[in-house]
Amino acid sequence: LKSTEGQEIQFHDKDRSVPRYLIGGFIFGLGWALAGVCPGPMFILLGSGYTVLIVFLASAMFGTFLYGLLRKRLPH
Repeated sequence: LKSTEGQEIQFHDKDRSVPRYLIGGFIFGLGWALAGVCPGPMFILLGSGYTVLIVFLASAMFGTFLYGLLRKRLPH
């Protein structure tokens, strides 16, 4: 399997420790509970006029941006 640049893609085993899944699930569930909406149809609800979801969309985008900045420092 190769990337679009022609470099071979290598797969590494992931750490399967329980705390990483519990913490990740807790953060995901907390966001879901605070928003009161499943993340999947958030864009559809926003398009349907639920403009309050702009706050949660902005928060999700900020979280993605923050992850991009901290990615190299996080254990993967």
